Amino acid sequence: MNAIERLIRARVIQTLRDTSAAPSVAELAVALGLDASTVRKAMNALDDEHLLVLRPGTHDVWMASPFSAIPSDFIVRRGDRQWFANCVWDGLSVLALLGDGTLETHSPASGEALTYEVRDGRVRGEGIVHFLVPARRFWDEIGFT
Repeated sequence: MNAIERLIRARVIQTLRDTSAAPSVAELAVALGLDASTVRKAMNALDDEHLLVLRPGTHDVWMASPFSAIPSDFIVRRGDRQWFANCVWDGLSVLALLGDGTLETHSPASGEALTYEVRDGRVRGEGIVHFLVPARRFWDEIGFT
């Protein structure tokens, strides 16, 4: 990752943290004083390096772990704020970054609502977290893992 890629990735994550939405190429270009073609090239490189995920066929951010830039089944709440995560692991990671809150999702097997609460650095909740594929294969189909 080069300096421009690092700067763009940091800005994407900061914007997701602060606003719950990912910045566009145009917004990144203005905020960072770069031209849009430089931003698009860096975004492609970050996607290729698995440092963020672009929505297929676009330069729009889909995922910048641990945040999801699109609505998902993993809703993180802290106070009156809300973010989306890509999976349970990422949802708990959002709370590790931001502090106490809840992760709401559902069982893929039964549809039963599941809530995990983080208070004072401890996770509380009922249920088993299971990853359907081994971690080494997450990137095979990262949007559907």
